[in-house]
Amino acid sequence: MIVTVAPFPSIEYIYQIDRLMPHCEIEASHVSLSILSKCIHSAEIIKILQGEPLLLSSLGGFAGKYIKHYLDKAKIKSDIIWSDLETPHKMKIVLESSSDTYLLQAGQGQFAQSEALHKRMIKLTQKLRTYLNQVSTLVIGGYLPDCIEDDFYGLWIKEAKKYNIKTLISTGQPKLLEKVIEESPYALLFTEKQLETLGIVYANEHELLTQLLPYFDKGIHYIGLYLKEKGAYMLSKHKLCAISFHNQVSLSKENTAASGAFLGAFAIGIQRKYEQEKFFKMCTAAALVACCDVDRPLCSKKDVDTFAKKLKIREINLSSF
Repeated sequence: MIVTVAPFPSIEYIYQIDRLMPHCEIEASHVSLSILSKCIHSAEIIKILQGEPLLLSSLGGFAGKYIKHYLDKAKIKSDIIWSDLETPHKMKIVLESSSDTYLLQAGQGQFAQSEALHKRMIKLTQKLRTYLNQVSTLVIGGYLPDCIEDDFYGLWIKEAKKYNIKTLISTGQPKLLEKVIEESPYALLFTEKQLETLGIVYANEHELLTQLLPYFDKGIHYIGLYLKEKGAYMLSKHKLCAISFHNQVSLSKENTAASGAFLGAFAIGIQRKYEQEKFFKMCTAAALVACCDVDRPLCSKKDVDTFAKKLKIREINLSSF
C-alpha cells in the first residue's frame, strides 16, 4: 500500500468572464473548480496505475466535503480528520479578452488558530502510525503554515524508516526542506514553482543540476523535476536523465493535477522497483496527460502507457559535474 499525506489541501474556483466592470452583475462564461493538492492527485494516479493508495488528510467545511466527495467518486480510500476550520480556498478570475488573471485568496489569517492546526497534525501523526505496518511507500507533500513549528515531516520520515518504508517528499518551503533533508528521505520531487521559492536560480541545465547534485551526499536516492514546458528530469547518483517536450509543449501542464500525477507515478515506480528510465517515462507521461477538470477523470492507464512510448530520454554526462 502507498500512503499519501496531504495535511492541508485547498481548492480553487475559476471564473472565466469577458471583462471586469465595477458595480454591476457579471455573468461567467465558464466556471470550473480545481483541487490544489499534489498528494490528492498523486493518490488518484496511483489508483489509475493499479496501485493501492490511501490518503490521509485534514478537511473542513464545504471545500473539505467537496474534496471527500471527489475522493469517493474516484474510489480512493481515505482517512480524514474533520475540523470546524474551513479548508482553504481561492478564487481565480480569468479575462477572456486579454487572458489577464486575478487571484483572490485569504491571507495567513486563515491559519491563525495555530493550536488547532497543531492538534490536527498530531492526529495525522497518530493515524499514520496505525498504517505503517501495511505500507511500502510514503508520499508527503503540501504547504505547512508557518505557525506549525514542529518538524512533523521529519518525524514521519523517522517513523517510516523503522518499517523500512521508502519516503517521497515534495515541498518548496526552505526551512521545511532543510529539516526533511536531515532525515534522508528516499526521494524528492520539485516543481518549477518550488525551485523558485527555494531560491534555486539557474540560467541553464548545468547550473540547475549543479545545485541539486549535492543532495545525493545526504542519502537521497532520486530527485525528480517537473518544469512544465522546460521539460522533466529524473536524477540519481549514477545517472541523470532528461525529457524535452518539443512538439508536446502544448500538452505540458502547469496545474497541480500534472505535478500530482508525476508524484504519484514516481511513488509507483519506487514501490515496484522499476528501472529509472521506465518509471521516469511513466511519471512524465502521467503529468502530460493529466486533466485538471474535476468533472472529468484525471486520465486513464491506457493514456499513460501510450504516451510513455512516445517519449525519448536524453542521458546527461555525469563527468561534466
